[in-house]
Amino acid sequence: MKKCLVCLVSDQTIPNITVILHFEPDFLLFVTTPLMEGKGKTQAILNTLIHRGHDYLERHARVEVQEDSLLGFESAVSRWISQAPEEYDFTVNLTGGTKLMSIAAYDLFSSFGSEMVYVPIPRNEFLTPFPKRRPRKPTPLKARLSVTEYLTAYGFTVSNEAQLAGYRKEAEAREVMTRFIFQNYEALFPLLKWLGNELRPLKSNQVQKGYDFSGIFQISTDVEAEFLKNLKFDKDGDRFCKRIYKTDWTYLRGGWLEDRLYLAVREALPSSANVELNVVCKDPKGNQNEFDVLFTLDNALYLVECKSLSASEGGGEKIGIPEFLYKLGALRQSFGLTPRAYLATTADSILDKSGQVKSHLIERAGQFSTKLIPLLVMKDIEGFFRNEFSAKS
Repeated sequence: MKKCLVCLVSDQTIPNITVILHFEPDFLLFVTTPLMEGKGKTQAILNTLIHRGHDYLERHARVEVQEDSLLGFESAVSRWISQAPEEYDFTVNLTGGTKLMSIAAYDLFSSFGSEMVYVPIPRNEFLTPFPKRRPRKPTPLKARLSVTEYLTAYGFTVSNEAQLAGYRKEAEAREVMTRFIFQNYEALFPLLKWLGNELRPLKSNQVQKGYDFSGIFQISTDVEAEFLKNLKFDKDGDRFCKRIYKTDWTYLRGGWLEDRLYLAVREALPSSANVELNVVCKDPKGNQNEFDVLFTLDNALYLVECKSLSASEGGGEKIGIPEFLYKLGALRQSFGLTPRAYLATTADSILDKSGQVKSHLIERAGQFSTKLIPLLVMKDIEGFFRNEFSAKS
């Protein structure tokens, strides 16, 4: 007899995906609602499975029910079972749906002697709660979703998936330079500010095939001279010239900080983590979103936003904290995407006189499950992330 896994569809798609990957059933029965279908939740699950090499497009059925009707649930699902082309051995994932849907699913499928499983979010294991007098030990769920798979599970489409490996490779190739900039940031600040002001007015299409940059800057430190030499700028007195390509243009306008956070997360986290940078994706409404650094660990999503502005560049508390928190709140409220977030910045005016992050900023960020990383006083970024995730290593 073929195996059929019954999935109750809700905003939380990950438990259904990991349970499907665990059992690898022959057929999927999604019990869903008009609201969840309107949000595309079932299709998001199917798309994520395809990404993992499990195509259920021709091996699934959807039954829509009213989430608040026990009798309606039983009637609709029983009708599907009676009309199914063959008999199935059912396993039921009770995790999703509403509480009434879970009750109805248990009531209906217990008469079939079906196995019932439940995933206690956010743990990566499932419980087998029945029979009550012979409880089993929790069963580990081994599947771990990548950043792209996690976003797909919530209805997002990664637009630049084919470029992500290249971004990682570029960041790793520039690692020595990136660490040099971070270690000498305060000494390099005037030069970085000058370069940013010179390059910021340029457009992406101007640098796509190379742009002959030329500008005047008076070097005042050996660190500045070493930086420009390492970047292969030609020098003629106080004039510096270089053919700038898009990768240089992005890097020198602040991309180096994104690289630095990517390198820190990659080094600090266990190999089971998936870390990406410069992810561009469309949300379920078609709006484009850009993320500096994203990573998944144990089927949870984390976001790192990087800001290299300083107070003298219009930064400080205006570095985008309100805008970032608003964006994060919209992701959670509109699409159920709930990453824990970090905002890493070199701005000095987020600090009080004692060099600590201002308490009202900590409180505001905390309301959005976000931590501020003050890079001017926190030099060991790897250590910060190791401490954050030491229990998961």
